[in-house]
Amino acid sequence: MIRSVLASFFFIGVLWCTAQTGWSPLSREVERPYADRLQAFGSEAHTAVRPYSTNTLRTTVQADSLLPEACLGKLDTWAGRMNGRKFRWGPLLEAVGGYESGTASGSRYRASAGFWTDLDVGPKLNFHFDGQAWGEQLPGYLDSTAKATMVTAGEGYAYGDRPQVTHYDWNGHISWDAHKYINLTLGRGKNSFGDGHRSLFLSSEAWSYPYLKISTTVWHVKYVNLFSMMDDIRGADGDPSKFQKKYSSMHYLSWNASKRLNFSVFEAIMWSAGDEAYPRGFDVNYLNPIIFYRPVEFQIGSPDNALLGFGGSVKAGKHVLFYAQFMLDEFLLDLVREGNGWYANKQAVQLGVDAYEAFRVEGLHLRGEWNYIRPFMYTHSDTRQNYAHFGQPLAHPYGSNVQEVLAHADLDRKGWSHSLRLSMAWMGTDSVDSYGNNIFRPEIDRPDAEGPGAVNFGYYVGDLRPQSVLHVEARSGWTIDPRSAMRLEAAYTFRTTDPAYGKAYTTHYFRIGLVCHFRERHPEQARRYIIR
Repeated sequence: MIRSVLASFFFIGVLWCTAQTGWSPLSREVERPYADRLQAFGSEAHTAVRPYSTNTLRTTVQADSLLPEACLGKLDTWAGRMNGRKFRWGPLLEAVGGYESGTASGSRYRASAGFWTDLDVGPKLNFHFDGQAWGEQLPGYLDSTAKATMVTAGEGYAYGDRPQVTHYDWNGHISWDAHKYINLTLGRGKNSFGDGHRSLFLSSEAWSYPYLKISTTVWHVKYVNLFSMMDDIRGADGDPSKFQKKYSSMHYLSWNASKRLNFSVFEAIMWSAGDEAYPRGFDVNYLNPIIFYRPVEFQIGSPDNALLGFGGSVKAGKHVLFYAQFMLDEFLLDLVREGNGWYANKQAVQLGVDAYEAFRVEGLHLRGEWNYIRPFMYTHSDTRQNYAHFGQPLAHPYGSNVQEVLAHADLDRKGWSHSLRLSMAWMGTDSVDSYGNNIFRPEIDRPDAEGPGAVNFGYYVGDLRPQSVLHVEARSGWTIDPRSAMRLEAAYTFRTTDPAYGKAYTTHYFRIGLVCHFRERHPEQARRYIIR
Protein backbone atom coordinates (compact mmCIF):
# COMPACT_ATOMS: atom_id res chain seq x y z
CA MET A 1 0.00 0.00 0.00
CA ILE A 2 2.89 2.39 0.86
CA ARG A 3 4.43 1.74 -2.54
CA SER A 4 1.12 2.60 -4.17
CA VAL A 5 0.93 5.92 -2.31
CA LEU A 6 4.53 6.87 -3.18
CA ALA A 7 4.03 5.89 -6.81
CA SER A 8 0.89 7.99 -7.01
CA PHE A 9 2.67 11.09 -5.68
CA PHE A 10 5.52 10.51 -8.13
CA PHE A 11 3.04 10.18 -10.99
CA ILE A 12 1.50 13.55 -10.14
CA GLY A 13 4.92 15.12 -9.70
CA VAL A 14 6.10 14.34 -13.21
CA LEU A 15 3.05 15.91 -14.84
CA TRP A 16 3.17 19.39 -16.26
CA CYS A 17 1.09 21.93 -14.36
CA THR A 18 0.82 25.58 -13.45
CA ALA A 19 2.24 27.21 -10.31
CA GLN A 20 -0.26 28.84 -7.97
CA THR A 21 1.31 30.43 -4.91
CA GLY A 22 -1.54 31.93 -2.85
CA TRP A 23 -5.33 31.91 -2.65
CA SER A 24 -8.05 34.54 -2.83
CA PRO A 25 -10.78 34.72 -0.15
CA LEU A 26 -13.66 32.30 -0.58
CA SER A 27 -16.36 34.90 -1.18
CA ARG A 28 -18.60 35.52 -4.18
CA GLU A 29 -18.68 39.21 -3.27
CA VAL A 30 -14.88 39.51 -3.30
CA GLU A 31 -14.84 37.63 -6.62
CA ARG A 32 -17.43 39.91 -8.29
CA PRO A 33 -14.95 42.32 -9.98
CA TYR A 34 -13.28 39.53 -11.93
CA ALA A 35 -15.72 36.58 -11.97
CA ASP A 36 -16.95 37.43 -15.48
CA ARG A 37 -13.39 37.17 -16.86
CA LEU A 38 -12.85 33.76 -15.27
CA GLN A 39 -16.10 32.46 -16.73
CA ALA A 40 -15.77 34.06 -20.19
CA PHE A 41 -15.45 32.07 -23.40
CA GLY A 42 -11.79 31.19 -23.97
CA SER A 43 -10.82 31.26 -20.29
CA GLU A 44 -8.95 28.17 -19.12
CA ALA A 45 -9.90 28.76 -15.47
CA HIS A 46 -11.60 25.91 -13.62
CA THR A 47 -14.32 28.07 -12.10
CA ALA A 48 -15.88 25.28 -10.04
CA VAL A 49 -12.77 24.95 -7.86
CA ARG A 50 -12.77 27.63 -5.18
CA PRO A 51 -11.04 29.50 -3.66
CA TYR A 52 -9.15 30.64 -6.74
CA SER A 53 -5.39 30.67 -6.84
CA THR A 54 -3.82 34.11 -7.20
CA ASN A 55 -1.89 32.82 -10.19
CA THR A 56 -5.20 32.00 -11.92
CA LEU A 57 -6.41 35.53 -11.26
CA ARG A 58 -3.21 37.10 -12.57
CA THR A 59 -3.03 35.10 -15.78
CA THR A 60 -6.73 35.19 -16.61
CA VAL A 61 -7.54 38.77 -15.73
CA GLN A 62 -4.31 40.36 -16.93
CA ALA A 63 -4.81 38.72 -20.30
CA ASP A 64 -7.81 40.98 -20.83
CA SER A 65 -6.10 44.12 -19.51
CA LEU A 66 -8.44 44.29 -16.48
CA LEU A 67 -5.69 43.96 -13.90
CA PRO A 68 -5.08 47.61 -12.94
CA GLU A 69 -8.58 48.64 -11.86
CA ALA A 70 -10.98 45.72 -11.88
CA CYS A 71 -9.10 43.06 -9.98
CA LEU A 72 -5.69 42.57 -8.48
CA GLY A 73 -4.90 46.26 -8.57
CA LYS A 74 -7.40 46.65 -5.76
CA LEU A 75 -6.58 43.48 -3.87
CA ASP A 76 -3.71 45.31 -2.15
CA THR A 77 -5.63 48.50 -1.39
CA TRP A 78 -4.55 48.80 2.22
CA ALA A 79 -0.91 47.92 1.55
CA GLY A 80 -0.60 50.08 -1.57
CA ARG A 81 -2.00 49.49 -5.02
CA MET A 82 0.16 47.54 -7.46
CA ASN A 83 3.35 48.28 -5.54
CA GLY A 84 4.67 44.75 -5.45
CA ARG A 85 4.85 44.57 -1.66
CA LYS A 86 5.39 41.10 -0.26
CA PHE A 87 3.45 41.88 2.92
CA ARG A 88 -0.17 42.94 2.61
CA TRP A 89 -2.87 43.48 5.22
CA GLY A 90 -6.26 45.03 5.81
CA PRO A 91 -9.02 45.46 8.40
CA LEU A 92 -12.27 43.50 8.57
CA LEU A 93 -14.95 45.69 10.15
CA GLU A 94 -18.73 45.63 10.50
CA ALA A 95 -21.18 47.94 12.27
CA VAL A 96 -24.81 47.39 11.30
CA GLY A 97 -28.04 48.46 12.96
CA GLY A 98 -31.51 47.34 12.00
CA TYR A 99 -35.08 46.64 12.97
CA GLU A 100 -37.15 43.47 12.58
CA SER A 101 -40.92 43.26 12.44
CA GLY A 102 -43.28 40.37 11.89
CA THR A 103 -43.52 37.25 14.04
CA ALA A 104 -40.54 38.57 16.02
CA SER A 105 -39.87 42.28 16.40
CA GLY A 106 -37.31 44.65 17.85
CA SER A 107 -33.99 46.32 17.13
CA ARG A 108 -31.08 44.25 15.87
CA TYR A 109 -27.36 44.86 15.46
CA ARG A 110 -24.21 43.20 14.16
CA ALA A 111 -20.68 44.36 14.97
CA SER A 112 -17.35 42.76 14.26
CA ALA A 113 -13.65 43.47 14.06
CA GLY A 114 -10.71 41.58 12.60
CA PHE A 115 -7.96 41.70 10.03
CA TRP A 116 -6.37 39.78 7.18
CA THR A 117 -2.72 39.52 6.18
CA ASP A 118 -0.66 37.91 3.39
CA LEU A 119 3.07 37.36 3.16
CA ASP A 120 4.99 36.17 0.09
CA VAL A 121 8.32 34.52 0.89
CA GLY A 122 9.90 34.30 -2.51
CA PRO A 123 7.91 33.34 -5.61
CA LYS A 124 6.75 29.93 -4.33
CA LEU A 125 5.75 30.36 -0.68
CA ASN A 126 2.76 32.27 0.70
CA PHE A 127 1.46 32.70 4.24
CA HIS A 128 -2.05 33.91 5.02
CA PHE A 129 -4.04 34.62 8.18
CA ASP A 130 -7.40 36.25 8.83
CA GLY A 131 -9.49 36.42 11.95
CA GLN A 132 -12.80 38.00 12.85
CA ALA A 133 -15.07 38.11 15.92
CA TRP A 134 -18.73 39.12 16.01
CA GLY A 135 -21.25 40.28 18.54
CA GLU A 136 -24.82 40.49 17.32
CA GLN A 137 -28.49 40.25 18.08
CA LEU A 138 -29.86 37.76 15.60
CA PRO A 139 -33.13 38.20 13.70
CA GLY A 140 -35.82 35.81 14.89
CA TYR A 141 -35.47 33.05 12.32
CA LEU A 142 -31.67 32.92 12.69
CA ASP A 143 -32.00 32.98 16.45
CA SER A 144 -34.29 29.95 16.21
CA THR A 145 -31.75 28.15 14.04
CA ALA A 146 -28.84 29.02 16.34
CA LYS A 147 -30.81 27.79 19.34
CA ALA A 148 -31.43 24.45 17.62
CA THR A 149 -27.92 23.92 16.23
CA MET A 150 -25.81 25.85 18.79
CA VAL A 151 -23.93 27.60 15.95
CA THR A 152 -24.26 30.72 13.84
CA ALA A 153 -24.39 29.68 10.20
CA GLY A 154 -20.84 29.33 8.86
CA GLU A 155 -19.38 31.59 11.56
CA GLY A 156 -18.80 29.44 14.63
CA TYR A 157 -20.28 28.43 17.97
CA ALA A 158 -23.00 30.75 19.29
CA TYR A 159 -21.87 31.80 22.76
CA GLY A 160 -24.20 33.74 25.06
CA ASP A 161 -27.91 33.98 25.70
CA ARG A 162 -29.68 34.24 22.38
CA PRO A 163 -30.66 36.38 20.55
CA GLN A 164 -27.48 38.22 21.65
CA VAL A 165 -24.52 36.01 20.75
CA THR A 166 -20.82 36.20 20.20
CA HIS A 167 -18.85 34.02 17.82
CA TYR A 168 -15.59 33.99 15.91
CA ASP A 169 -13.78 32.45 12.98
CA TRP A 170 -10.22 32.38 11.75
CA ASN A 171 -8.47 31.02 8.67
CA GLY A 172 -4.84 30.55 7.78
CA HIS A 173 -2.68 28.66 5.34
CA ILE A 174 0.81 27.94 4.13
CA SER A 175 0.79 27.60 0.35
CA TRP A 176 3.89 26.17 -1.30
CA ASP A 177 4.66 25.51 -4.95
CA ALA A 178 6.73 22.46 -4.12
CA HIS A 179 7.74 22.23 -7.75
CA LYS A 180 6.42 23.79 -10.91
CA TYR A 181 4.27 20.66 -11.10
CA ILE A 182 2.37 20.85 -7.81
CA ASN A 183 1.01 23.10 -5.06
CA LEU A 184 0.63 22.01 -1.45
CA THR A 185 -1.54 23.99 0.94
CA LEU A 186 -1.82 23.27 4.64
CA GLY A 187 -4.35 25.39 6.44
CA ARG A 188 -7.59 26.03 8.22
CA GLY A 189 -10.49 27.37 6.21
CA LYS A 190 -13.14 26.35 3.69
CA ASN A 191 -13.21 24.92 0.19
CA SER A 192 -15.95 24.64 -2.42
CA PHE A 193 -16.52 22.57 -5.55
CA GLY A 194 -19.19 23.71 -7.99
CA ASP A 195 -20.26 26.58 -10.24
CA GLY A 196 -23.62 27.05 -8.52
CA HIS A 197 -24.68 29.34 -5.73
CA ARG A 198 -25.26 26.10 -3.86
CA SER A 199 -23.02 23.08 -4.12
CA LEU A 200 -24.18 19.50 -3.74
CA PHE A 201 -20.52 18.37 -3.51
CA LEU A 202 -18.82 20.68 -1.00
CA SER A 203 -19.93 24.20 -0.07
CA SER A 204 -18.82 26.94 2.33
CA GLU A 205 -21.89 26.54 4.57
CA ALA A 206 -20.17 24.97 7.59
CA TRP A 207 -17.51 26.47 9.84
CA SER A 208 -13.80 26.44 8.94
CA TYR A 209 -11.76 23.25 9.38
CA PRO A 210 -8.12 22.08 9.15
CA TYR A 211 -7.14 20.66 5.77
CA LEU A 212 -4.33 19.58 3.48
CA LYS A 213 -4.89 20.34 -0.21
CA ILE A 214 -2.86 19.07 -3.17
CA SER A 215 -3.66 20.98 -6.36
CA THR A 216 -2.39 19.92 -9.75
CA THR A 217 -3.10 21.45 -13.16
CA VAL A 218 -2.20 19.29 -16.14
CA TRP A 219 -2.94 20.44 -19.67
CA HIS A 220 -6.70 21.20 -19.51
CA VAL A 221 -7.19 19.17 -16.33
CA LYS A 222 -7.23 20.28 -12.71
CA TYR A 223 -7.07 17.67 -9.97
CA VAL A 224 -7.55 18.41 -6.27
CA ASN A 225 -6.96 16.15 -3.28
CA LEU A 226 -8.49 17.48 -0.08
CA PHE A 227 -7.91 15.84 3.31
CA SER A 228 -9.79 17.39 6.24
CA MET A 229 -10.41 17.00 9.96
CA MET A 230 -13.87 17.95 11.17
CA ASP A 231 -15.96 17.99 14.36
CA ASP A 232 -19.20 16.48 15.58
CA ILE A 233 -20.25 18.88 18.36
CA ARG A 234 -23.26 16.95 19.66
CA GLY A 235 -23.27 16.34 23.40
CA ALA A 236 -20.25 18.60 24.02
CA ASP A 237 -22.14 21.68 25.30
CA GLY A 238 -19.59 23.91 23.56
CA ASP A 239 -16.53 22.26 25.15
CA PRO A 240 -13.97 21.69 22.33
CA SER A 241 -12.27 18.92 24.31
CA LYS A 242 -15.49 16.92 24.01
CA PHE A 243 -15.98 17.36 20.27
CA GLN A 244 -15.86 14.04 18.41
CA LYS A 245 -13.36 14.06 15.57
CA LYS A 246 -14.14 12.88 12.08
CA TYR A 247 -12.14 12.91 8.87
CA SER A 248 -12.84 13.38 5.19
CA SER A 249 -10.88 12.59 2.07
CA MET A 250 -12.03 14.05 -1.24
CA HIS A 251 -11.01 14.05 -4.90
CA TYR A 252 -12.17 16.55 -7.50
CA LEU A 253 -11.22 16.14 -11.16
CA SER A 254 -12.11 18.97 -13.56
CA TRP A 255 -11.51 18.67 -17.31
CA ASN A 256 -11.96 21.56 -19.74
CA ALA A 257 -12.75 19.33 -22.71
CA SER A 258 -12.99 22.35 -25.02
CA LYS A 259 -13.30 26.11 -24.79
CA ARG A 260 -16.97 25.61 -23.96
CA LEU A 261 -17.29 22.22 -22.24
CA ASN A 262 -16.22 21.14 -18.77
CA PHE A 263 -16.71 17.76 -17.10
CA SER A 264 -15.97 16.90 -13.48
CA VAL A 265 -15.95 13.95 -11.10
CA PHE A 266 -16.13 14.24 -7.33
CA GLU A 267 -15.77 11.63 -4.64
CA ALA A 268 -15.65 11.87 -0.88
CA ILE A 269 -15.51 9.63 2.13
CA MET A 270 -16.29 10.45 5.76
CA TRP A 271 -15.20 8.37 8.70
CA SER A 272 -15.19 8.73 12.46
CA ALA A 273 -12.01 8.88 14.52
CA GLY A 274 -13.67 6.36 16.84
CA ASP A 275 -13.82 6.56 20.62
CA GLU A 276 -11.89 5.36 23.66
CA ALA A 277 -13.21 1.83 23.27
CA TYR A 278 -12.48 1.67 19.54
CA PRO A 279 -9.91 4.34 18.58
CA ARG A 280 -9.24 4.68 14.86
CA GLY A 281 -7.80 8.08 13.97
CA PHE A 282 -6.80 8.97 10.43
CA ASP A 283 -7.00 5.99 8.07
CA VAL A 284 -3.88 6.02 5.87
CA ASN A 285 -5.67 3.82 3.31
CA TYR A 286 -7.40 6.97 2.07
CA LEU A 287 -4.16 8.85 1.40
CA ASN A 288 -3.87 7.37 -2.08
CA PRO A 289 -4.41 10.48 -4.23
CA ILE A 290 -5.60 8.89 -7.48
CA ILE A 291 -7.82 5.86 -6.85
CA PHE A 292 -11.55 5.76 -6.17
CA TYR A 293 -12.61 5.14 -2.59
CA ARG A 294 -15.20 2.41 -3.10
CA PRO A 295 -12.49 -0.16 -4.00
CA VAL A 296 -10.58 0.89 -0.87
CA GLU A 297 -13.74 0.41 1.19
CA PHE A 298 -14.26 -3.09 -0.14
CA GLN A 299 -10.59 -3.93 0.39
CA ILE A 300 -10.55 -2.94 4.06
CA GLY A 301 -14.14 -3.99 4.79
CA SER A 302 -15.07 -0.46 5.79
CA PRO A 303 -18.54 0.82 6.74
CA ASP A 304 -17.50 4.42 6.01
CA ASN A 305 -19.71 6.95 4.24
CA ALA A 306 -18.71 7.25 0.57
CA LEU A 307 -20.26 9.67 -1.93
CA LEU A 308 -19.80 10.08 -5.67
CA GLY A 309 -20.70 13.04 -7.86
CA PHE A 310 -20.61 14.13 -11.50
CA GLY A 311 -20.71 17.67 -12.84
CA GLY A 312 -20.52 19.59 -16.07
CA SER A 313 -20.91 23.00 -17.63
CA VAL A 314 -21.39 24.53 -21.06
CA LYS A 315 -20.41 28.07 -22.04
CA ALA A 316 -22.86 29.77 -24.38
CA GLY A 317 -21.96 33.03 -26.06
CA LYS A 318 -19.31 35.09 -24.29
CA HIS A 319 -20.45 35.16 -20.67
CA VAL A 320 -23.23 32.59 -20.13
CA LEU A 321 -22.66 29.32 -18.27
CA PHE A 322 -25.09 26.41 -17.99
CA TYR A 323 -24.06 24.03 -15.21
CA ALA A 324 -25.18 20.83 -13.49
CA GLN A 325 -24.30 18.55 -10.58
CA PHE A 326 -25.45 15.02 -9.81
CA MET A 327 -24.58 13.55 -6.40
CA LEU A 328 -24.95 9.93 -5.31
CA ASP A 329 -24.87 8.54 -1.81
CA GLU A 330 -26.56 5.21 -2.57
CA PHE A 331 -28.19 4.11 -5.81
CA LEU A 332 -30.00 1.10 -7.33
CA LEU A 333 -31.15 1.80 -10.89
CA ASP A 334 -34.01 -0.72 -10.87
CA LEU A 335 -35.57 0.81 -7.77
CA VAL A 336 -35.08 4.31 -9.14
CA ARG A 337 -37.01 3.32 -12.27
CA GLU A 338 -39.83 1.85 -10.19
CA GLY A 339 -40.27 5.22 -8.49
CA ASN A 340 -41.55 3.69 -5.24
CA GLY A 341 -39.57 5.97 -2.92
CA TRP A 342 -36.98 3.49 -1.65
CA TYR A 343 -35.27 5.15 1.32
CA ALA A 344 -31.74 4.18 0.19
CA ASN A 345 -32.03 5.80 -3.25
CA LYS A 346 -30.11 8.86 -2.11
CA GLN A 347 -29.50 11.32 -4.91
CA ALA A 348 -29.27 15.06 -5.41
CA VAL A 349 -29.51 17.08 -8.64
CA GLN A 350 -28.65 20.67 -9.51
CA LEU A 351 -29.32 22.58 -12.75
CA GLY A 352 -28.47 26.23 -13.25
CA VAL A 353 -27.54 29.09 -15.54
CA ASP A 354 -25.18 31.96 -14.74
CA ALA A 355 -24.95 35.00 -17.06
CA TYR A 356 -22.65 38.03 -16.93
CA GLU A 357 -23.30 41.12 -19.05
CA ALA A 358 -26.81 39.68 -19.35
CA PHE A 359 -28.87 41.07 -22.24
CA ARG A 360 -25.77 43.13 -23.09
CA VAL A 361 -26.26 45.30 -20.03
CA GLU A 362 -22.91 46.33 -18.58
CA GLY A 363 -22.40 45.08 -15.02
CA LEU A 364 -25.59 42.97 -14.95
CA HIS A 365 -25.25 39.46 -13.55
CA LEU A 366 -28.17 37.00 -13.49
CA ARG A 367 -28.39 33.50 -12.03
CA GLY A 368 -31.16 30.89 -11.92
CA GLU A 369 -30.81 27.54 -10.16
CA TRP A 370 -32.82 24.44 -9.19
CA ASN A 371 -31.75 22.02 -6.46
CA TYR A 372 -33.42 18.69 -5.69
CA ILE A 373 -32.25 16.53 -2.76
CA ARG A 374 -33.95 13.25 -1.89
CA PRO A 375 -34.74 12.14 1.67
CA PHE A 376 -31.88 10.56 3.65
CA MET A 377 -29.24 12.08 1.35
CA TYR A 378 -25.99 12.82 3.25
CA THR A 379 -27.12 10.66 6.22
CA HIS A 380 -25.46 7.50 7.51
CA SER A 381 -26.30 4.63 9.84
CA ASP A 382 -23.46 5.88 12.06
CA THR A 383 -24.39 9.55 12.44
CA ARG A 384 -20.81 10.45 13.36
CA GLN A 385 -20.06 9.81 9.69
CA ASN A 386 -22.80 11.93 8.18
CA TYR A 387 -21.87 14.61 5.63
CA ALA A 388 -21.73 17.46 8.12
CA HIS A 389 -19.31 19.48 10.23
CA PHE A 390 -19.82 21.54 13.37
CA GLY A 391 -23.58 21.19 13.39
CA GLN A 392 -24.12 22.13 9.73
CA PRO A 393 -24.37 20.32 6.39
CA LEU A 394 -21.30 20.35 4.17
CA ALA A 395 -23.43 20.75 1.04
CA HIS A 396 -26.85 22.44 0.85
CA PRO A 397 -27.82 24.48 3.96
CA TYR A 398 -31.23 22.79 4.20
CA GLY A 399 -29.62 19.32 4.33
CA SER A 400 -31.84 16.75 2.64
CA ASN A 401 -35.48 16.17 1.67
CA VAL A 402 -35.76 19.53 -0.06
CA GLN A 403 -36.44 21.11 -3.44
CA GLU A 404 -35.36 24.70 -4.09
CA VAL A 405 -35.56 27.28 -6.87
CA LEU A 406 -33.51 30.45 -6.62
CA ALA A 407 -32.94 33.56 -8.73
CA HIS A 408 -30.27 36.25 -8.32
CA ALA A 409 -29.67 39.60 -9.97
CA ASP A 410 -26.61 41.82 -9.42
CA LEU A 411 -25.74 45.18 -10.94
CA ASP A 412 -22.31 46.78 -10.50
CA ARG A 413 -21.69 50.36 -11.63
CA LYS A 414 -18.76 52.61 -10.69
CA GLY A 415 -18.33 51.39 -7.12
CA TRP A 416 -22.04 50.77 -6.50
CA SER A 417 -23.30 47.22 -6.00
CA HIS A 418 -26.98 46.31 -6.08
CA SER A 419 -28.26 42.79 -5.42
CA LEU A 420 -31.58 40.97 -5.32
CA ARG A 421 -31.76 37.39 -4.00
CA LEU A 422 -34.84 35.17 -4.14
CA SER A 423 -35.10 31.59 -2.92
CA MET A 424 -38.19 29.38 -2.73
CA ALA A 425 -37.82 25.99 -1.03
CA TRP A 426 -40.20 23.10 -0.33
CA MET A 427 -39.13 20.61 2.31
CA GLY A 428 -40.35 17.87 4.60
CA THR A 429 -40.41 17.85 8.39
CA ASP A 430 -39.72 14.81 10.56
CA SER A 431 -42.04 13.57 13.29
CA VAL A 432 -41.06 11.10 16.01
CA ASP A 433 -39.81 8.93 13.17
CA SER A 434 -37.34 10.01 10.51
CA TYR A 435 -38.59 10.75 7.00
CA GLY A 436 -35.15 11.70 5.72
CA ASN A 437 -35.06 15.33 6.74
CA ASN A 438 -32.55 15.35 9.59
CA ILE A 439 -29.07 14.33 8.45
CA PHE A 440 -28.07 13.96 12.12
CA ARG A 441 -30.46 11.03 12.59
CA PRO A 442 -29.60 7.44 11.55
CA GLU A 443 -31.52 5.74 8.76
CA ILE A 444 -32.86 3.12 11.18
CA ASP A 445 -35.10 5.80 12.74
CA ARG A 446 -37.59 5.25 9.92
CA PRO A 447 -41.18 4.33 10.87
CA ASP A 448 -41.70 0.73 11.95
CA ALA A 449 -43.18 -1.63 9.40
CA GLU A 450 -46.06 -3.98 10.18
CA GLY A 451 -43.61 -6.83 10.18
CA PRO A 452 -40.03 -6.78 11.49
CA GLY A 453 -37.83 -3.85 10.57
CA ALA A 454 -38.61 -0.37 9.27
CA VAL A 455 -40.63 0.92 6.32
CA ASN A 456 -38.38 0.89 3.24
CA PHE A 457 -40.56 2.55 0.61
CA GLY A 458 -42.73 5.64 0.19
CA TYR A 459 -40.21 8.42 0.90
CA TYR A 460 -40.54 11.45 -1.37
CA VAL A 461 -39.29 15.03 -1.27
CA GLY A 462 -41.61 17.10 0.91
CA ASP A 463 -42.79 14.22 3.13
CA LEU A 464 -43.71 14.27 5.99
CA ARG A 465 -45.65 17.47 6.89
CA PRO A 466 -44.38 19.71 4.06
CA GLN A 467 -43.46 23.35 4.56
CA SER A 468 -42.36 26.10 2.18
CA VAL A 469 -39.79 28.82 2.82
CA LEU A 470 -39.65 32.03 0.77
CA HIS A 471 -36.55 34.17 1.31
CA VAL A 472 -36.06 37.51 -0.48
CA GLU A 473 -33.16 39.87 0.15
CA ALA A 474 -32.37 43.22 -1.49
CA ARG A 475 -29.05 45.03 -0.93
CA SER A 476 -27.51 48.24 -2.21
CA GLY A 477 -24.10 49.56 -1.22
CA TRP A 478 -21.00 51.59 -1.99
CA THR A 479 -17.76 49.56 -2.00
CA ILE A 480 -15.03 50.95 0.23
CA ASP A 481 -12.52 48.10 -0.07
CA PRO A 482 -12.86 45.50 -2.87
CA ARG A 483 -10.21 43.26 -1.26
CA SER A 484 -12.57 42.50 1.65
CA ALA A 485 -15.85 43.50 -0.08
CA MET A 486 -16.38 46.05 2.70
CA ARG A 487 -19.30 48.36 1.90
CA LEU A 488 -21.62 50.99 3.24
CA GLU A 489 -24.83 49.08 2.62
CA ALA A 490 -28.57 49.18 3.14
CA ALA A 491 -30.55 45.93 3.01
CA TYR A 492 -34.01 44.49 3.46
CA THR A 493 -35.01 40.86 4.03
CA PHE A 494 -38.50 39.43 3.63
CA ARG A 495 -38.98 35.87 4.72
CA THR A 496 -41.98 33.66 5.32
CA THR A 497 -42.22 30.04 6.40
CA ASP A 498 -45.55 28.38 5.68
CA PRO A 499 -45.84 24.98 7.39
CA ALA A 500 -48.62 22.51 6.79
CA TYR A 501 -49.34 22.75 10.52
CA GLY A 502 -49.22 25.70 12.92
CA LYS A 503 -48.83 29.37 12.07
CA ALA A 504 -46.72 30.95 9.35
CA TYR A 505 -43.53 32.75 10.43
CA THR A 506 -42.93 36.11 8.74
CA THR A 507 -39.91 38.42 8.88
CA HIS A 508 -39.35 41.99 7.71
CA TYR A 509 -35.76 42.94 8.50
CA PHE A 510 -34.34 46.39 7.63
CA ARG A 511 -30.70 47.27 8.30
CA ILE A 512 -27.99 49.76 7.35
CA GLY A 513 -24.33 50.23 8.12
CA LEU A 514 -20.81 49.05 7.39
CA VAL A 515 -20.82 45.48 6.05
CA CYS A 516 -17.88 43.15 5.28
CA HIS A 517 -18.38 40.26 2.83
CA PHE A 518 -14.85 38.85 3.20
CA ARG A 519 -16.53 35.57 4.18
CA GLU A 520 -19.54 34.04 2.50
CA ARG A 521 -22.77 35.06 4.21
CA HIS A 522 -25.39 32.39 4.96
CA PRO A 523 -28.74 34.07 5.63
CA GLU A 524 -30.91 31.30 4.14
CA GLN A 525 -31.35 28.96 7.07
CA ALA A 526 -34.23 26.95 8.54
CA ARG A 527 -34.68 25.19 11.84
CA ARG A 528 -34.98 21.63 10.57
CA TYR A 529 -33.43 19.68 13.45
CA ILE A 530 -32.17 20.05 17.01
CA ILE A 531 -28.64 19.07 17.99
CA ARG A 532 -28.19 17.83 21.54
